[in-house]
Amino acid sequence: MFHNARTMGMKKLFIFLGLFLLVSFQSAAQEILPAPQMVLPVDCEIGWNCWIANYVDHDKSEGAADYTCGHETYDKHKGTDFLIRNRREMLGGVSVRAAADGVVLGVRDGMKDIDYRKRKMDFIAKKECGNGIRIKHENGWVTQYCHLRKNSVKVKKGEKVHMGDIIGFVGNSGFTMYPHLHFQVEYIEPKSGARSGAIVDPFVGVARNDLCGVGDKPLWPPLVMEKLDYKQASIIDSGFAATQPKLDGIVEGLYDDETLSIRSPQLILWARILHVKKGDKVTFTIFDPEEKEIFSYTSTIDKDQAHRSLHAGLRSPGILWDEGAYRGEVKLLRPTDGTNGGIYTSEATIYMR
Repeated sequence: MFHNARTMGMKKLFIFLGLFLLVSFQSAAQEILPAPQMVLPVDCEIGWNCWIANYVDHDKSEGAADYTCGHETYDKHKGTDFLIRNRREMLGGVSVRAAADGVVLGVRDGMKDIDYRKRKMDFIAKKECGNGIRIKHENGWVTQYCHLRKNSVKVKKGEKVHMGDIIGFVGNSGFTMYPHLHFQVEYIEPKSGARSGAIVDPFVGVARNDLCGVGDKPLWPPLVMEKLDYKQASIIDSGFAATQPKLDGIVEGLYDDETLSIRSPQLILWARILHVKKGDKVTFTIFDPEEKEIFSYTSTIDKDQAHRSLHAGLRSPGILWDEGAYRGEVKLLRPTDGTNGGIYTSEATIYMR
């Protein structure tokens, strides 16, 4: 048996005054013109084939805090990141949609879809958004869509778009490691003439009664909010492999086979997890075709990480595996302090033949 891991008090609050938040804290809420309600800008099912990897950073210091006062963000992050499963699904096409009616302010296309760490930073300097689109909406509101797939942008500057229109596809361009959509909302005082404005978290809007939590009038309508439950952690992918899986291969979608040979030397269960915390316990369990448990291993996470891939498994018990369907279960147990904690699970099945 073996295992391994790859790391990679309270008056109504208005828009935060920060390094990139330009609206004054003293501004009265009524001076900010109403925002359009917005549809989900990516054509996927949250928790099934896409996940929110990062939220807007609300911490004005060098630290980071999302709208719940949690830590599913990083310093000075200005948008909401919708992560898709892998590059195979990216190449299959995951649509990006206009969040609301508007006019296209500008576009960029033609940048390569690649992990930024695999190329020189000169290639993305001042183009961190990668292939992207900016759309102007009524009352000074602007949305931005970043990291789109190369040659997928379907609109041009000056073009009118309607809520829900397909404007491109999720990609891996610009300053990004994994395929995802960075969705950013700004408010620009209509008479200011400015090209960029105050960052607004769509989960908060422009005002809220509490320091932590959803705002009084979030930009997402109720039906969208219902789909966007805040998750302390997410197991975004899992599967089986016949050799020790590499993170690059998992991200490429190379271990999504439905069958393995009965001659495979190993049977390894792997998982990708978002937002692990020190002390989390991740258990890998494998069942044979008769639903008999043949392997179980628990790993304890040694530090907080935004993204983690792990795997565990066993060698062949003989010359050949028994033919049939093998089931794997990955379970993350987070110790609870009464407010945070819980159990997160994912299952995978492989047919040995």
